[in-house]
Amino acid sequence: MRTRSLLLLLATACASAPQTLPPVEKLVPARPPSRVWKQPRAVVVRHATVMPATGPAIEDGAVAFVDGKLTAVGRNADVTSPPGAEEVDGTGLYVTPGIIDAHSHLGVYSSPSSFSNDDGNEATAPVTAEVSAEHAFWPQDPGLRRAAAGGVTSLLVLPGSANLIGGRGYPAKLHFGRSAAELRFPGAKDVLKMACGENPRRVYGEGKKVPPATRMGNVAGYRQAFAQAREYMDKLEEWKKKKEKKPDEAGPAPLRDLKLETLADVLRGEILVQNHCYRADEMAVMLQVAEEAGYQIRAFHHALEAYKLRDRLAEKNVGVATWADWWGFKLEAWDGIPENAALVAQAGAKAVIHSDSAYGIQRLNQEAGKAMWRARESGLPVTEEEALRWVTLNPAWMMGVEAVTGSLEVGKMADVVLWRGHPLSVYARAQRVWTDGVVTFDAATGVVDASDFEVGESAANAAKLVAKSAPSPSLEDLGLAARCDVTKDAACAALLPLEPQACTVFTGVTAFTGTEWVKDALVHVVGGRVEAVVRSARGTLPAGCRQVDGKGRVLTAGLIDPLTELGLVEVGAEETTQDDGLRGDAAKQDVRAALLAADSIHSASAAFPVARLGGVTGVVSAPRGGLFAGRSAFVTTDGAIRYTPFAMHLNLGITGRDAVSGSRARVLERVRELLFDAREYGRRKADFEQRRMRDVAASRLDLEALQPVLAGKLPVVVRAERASDIRAALGLAKEYGLKLIIAGGSEAWMLAPELAKANVPVILQPTQNLPADFDRLHSRLDAAALLHAAGARVLISVLGEPGMVRTLAQEAGNAVAWGLPHTEALRSVTLEVAAAFGLPDEGRIAPGASADLVLWNGDPLESSTRPVGMWLAGKQVPLTSRQQALFEKYKVLPK
Repeated sequence: MRTRSLLLLLATACASAPQTLPPVEKLVPARPPSRVWKQPRAVVVRHATVMPATGPAIEDGAVAFVDGKLTAVGRNADVTSPPGAEEVDGTGLYVTPGIIDAHSHLGVYSSPSSFSNDDGNEATAPVTAEVSAEHAFWPQDPGLRRAAAGGVTSLLVLPGSANLIGGRGYPAKLHFGRSAAELRFPGAKDVLKMACGENPRRVYGEGKKVPPATRMGNVAGYRQAFAQAREYMDKLEEWKKKKEKKPDEAGPAPLRDLKLETLADVLRGEILVQNHCYRADEMAVMLQVAEEAGYQIRAFHHALEAYKLRDRLAEKNVGVATWADWWGFKLEAWDGIPENAALVAQAGAKAVIHSDSAYGIQRLNQEAGKAMWRARESGLPVTEEEALRWVTLNPAWMMGVEAVTGSLEVGKMADVVLWRGHPLSVYARAQRVWTDGVVTFDAATGVVDASDFEVGESAANAAKLVAKSAPSPSLEDLGLAARCDVTKDAACAALLPLEPQACTVFTGVTAFTGTEWVKDALVHVVGGRVEAVVRSARGTLPAGCRQVDGKGRVLTAGLIDPLTELGLVEVGAEETTQDDGLRGDAAKQDVRAALLAADSIHSASAAFPVARLGGVTGVVSAPRGGLFAGRSAFVTTDGAIRYTPFAMHLNLGITGRDAVSGSRARVLERVRELLFDAREYGRRKADFEQRRMRDVAASRLDLEALQPVLAGKLPVVVRAERASDIRAALGLAKEYGLKLIIAGGSEAWMLAPELAKANVPVILQPTQNLPADFDRLHSRLDAAALLHAAGARVLISVLGEPGMVRTLAQEAGNAVAWGLPHTEALRSVTLEVAAAFGLPDEGRIAPGASADLVLWNGDPLESSTRPVGMWLAGKQVPLTSRQQALFEKYKVLPK
C-alpha cells in the first residue's frame, strides 16, 4: 500500500470523490437517556483555585451550579450564592472541569476479567461496523466507580482494535444506572472505531489465516467496505426518488444492512471516526483512504508517531488521543516519545491524553501533568491550562460535545471536580465529583452507588478506604523544600554535563540516606563507593574531586525496581525479542528452577536508558511462567549484571494452577514434593550420583538450584495475589525455612499482621486497585499504607513491563497519596529492596555503600521532577535515550 503507484491511485480516487453528500433521512433516530439525573440543590464552591481550562487559574475563585448547569465562574467576591445553595469551602483546594477519557473500554472489558465480561471485540470478521459497544456495556463494572473517584465525568467507550472496523463507540456520562441507555451522553453522536496496523493482521492473518494478513490487506479492506457503503447509499437514494415520483412502481425498500447503514452514516458525517493508528506513515495512508471515501477522521488514537505528521494532522483538523509515556509494547509503538502531545498541540492540532486502561483512567490528571513537565524539560512551553485541556475540553471536542462540557463556563454542564492538591500532581486526590451537578464521588463516603458486584463487605472496605483522607507529607511538607523549577531556574534544573571522574563531591544537597533526611549535606564518592556523608556542606572539601553543586537539589540512592522483565524483553509483542520464558513444548515444563535470567540479559536494550530517565539505577530481572520460573538477576540500568543468581521465583495462584494443570491443592502438593526431594537430594548427593535413590520430582540441575533456597541463602519471590495463597506461602516458608518475599500481593493487606510477624516483605504495584480477576477481588489503593501501619515491609514495583520501569517513582508517589509516609515510599524503592534481598551495600547513602546515586531537581516522587545526574558505582552515566534523539530529529519538521 505504501508503493508510489498505489498512492497515486488513491490520490486519483480522492480527486473524484464527492465533497458533499445529499441529505438522507436518518435510519436510526436519536435516543434520549431513559433516566434524568436531577441536581437536588444549588451548590457554590468558594475560596478555591479555579482552573477553568479555557484560561489561567483564578485564585480565591468560586463556581456555582444550579439544576445541572454552571451559573457562575469567577473570583469569589464576584460570585453570588444561588438561593438555598450548599456552600462548600474550597480553601486550599482546586476546582477543575470533570475529566473526560476519549478512549476507554470500561463496561465492555470489565472487571473481573472473564469470558463473561470480555465483550470488547466482535472478532468474527474484519469489518463489523454493525455492532455497538452500547449493546455490551455493563453498568455494574467496578472500574466505572474507580474512574469516578479519579474525577472522571464522561468517557467514550470503544470496541477493541482487533478489527479493521470494529463497530460503534458509545459516549457515556458517568452516572450510575441500570442500563447503558441511562448513562448515554445526551445528544452526543455515536462514533466508529477503526484500527490499522498490527492488530487486524495479527488477529486475522496470523490467528485465523484469513485476510487481512498485511497492511496492504488492511487498506483494501477499508476501501472495499466504504465502496460498498456508497453503493448502498446510492441504491437507497435511487429507491427514495422513485418512490416519490412513482410510488406504485418503486417496489420494496432495499434490504436493510446494519453494517453498511453505519458506514453510510459515517459518510453523511453523522458518526465520528476514531481511528486506532500508531505509525505516521499509516496515518498518512488513512488520511488518503478517508479522502477517497469521503469521510472525516475525527481523531487518531494512540498515535505514538503523530509528532512526525503533526503539520498534516493540524491542516486536516484531525485530533490525536495518546498516552503520556507508554511505549515499546509492540514494534509500531517503538517510536513513542513523551513530547508527542505537546508537539501536536504546538502544531495547532487537538491533543488529548487518553487511558485505554481501567487503571490509567483513574489518573488521567497525573498523566497530563507528566506530559506537561516532560515537554517543558525539552523546551516546549506548555501551560497548565493547555495540559488540563488535554483531559477536559479537547476530549470533549473529540466526542463532539465541547459546546456543553469540558470547561468551566456559564451554561455548560455542571461536570466539576474538587481536588486536594494541585490537579496535575502525583499527590492530587479528588475530594468531590459532580456530574450534571449530582455527586458521584465524595472522599468522605466513597462512590454514591457501589457496583452490584461489590455490595456488602467489599463496599464496606471501600468506605473505610476513602475515610483515610489526609495523605502523607511530601518533601516540601517535611521542611526539606529543595526545588529548582525548569521554568524559573534553568541552570539548576538542567542536566549536568557528563564528566566521569573517579572522585565526586556533592555539596549543599538535601540527601536522603535511606534512614533520614540530611539538609545542606556534603557527600563524598570515591572508587565507586560512598566515602563520607558530612552534615554540613561547609566542611573541608576533598582535593582533586569534581564538585557538584547540590543547592536546590535532592540526592538519593538510585531507585530499584524489585520485579521486572527489563533486559529480558525488548518489544512485548515481538517473540524474537522475548527471553523471559519458554515457548512451544518447553512451555509445558512446570519446573524451571535452574534457569538463570542472567544468561538472557540484553545489556544493550533500548529500555535501559529510558529507565534511567526515571531515576532507576537497578532492577531485579526475573523469568516468568511455570511453577518454579527460575532465578533472577540484579541488573544495573547500564546493562551490567551485578548479582546472579539473585532470587528464586515461584508462582502460586492462577499462574501456578495453569503450570500444573490442576487446582491450588495440586500446586501446593507439587511444591512440597519438589522441596522435599530437593532436601533429600541435598542430603544424599552421593546416593543420587550412584543411582541409589528413588526417582525424584525434578532434574539434577533443578534440585541443585533449590539448595541455596532451602539453606535460606537465596530469597524466594512468590507471586501470589489472593489472601489464601499468601497464607499458603507463609506456611511453606515456615515448613522449609524459606526466605520469603511476596510479589503482587493484592490481598496482602488482609494478612498484614501475619506478614509483619514473619518479617516477610511484599512487592506491590500501588496503582493496581481493581478486582481484575478472582484472585484480586480485594485490591485497594491504600494497601501499602495498611501494610506499613501493621509493621509489614513494603517494596514498590511496576511489576513487569520493561518500558514502564521509568514510572517507578510515580507508583511510589501514588502510595504516598493514599497514606504511605513519604519517607517510607522512598525506602520502598531503595533501602527496603536492598534489605529484602540481602544487599547491605545497596539502596542507601552511607560510608561503604555502593555509589548508585541520583541527583534530582526536586521531590523524587513528584511528576514535575526529573533526574539531572546519575552515577552507577560512582561513575556518571548519561541521561539520554533513543526517544530524545527522535525528539531532536522531529523537533522542527522539514518545510
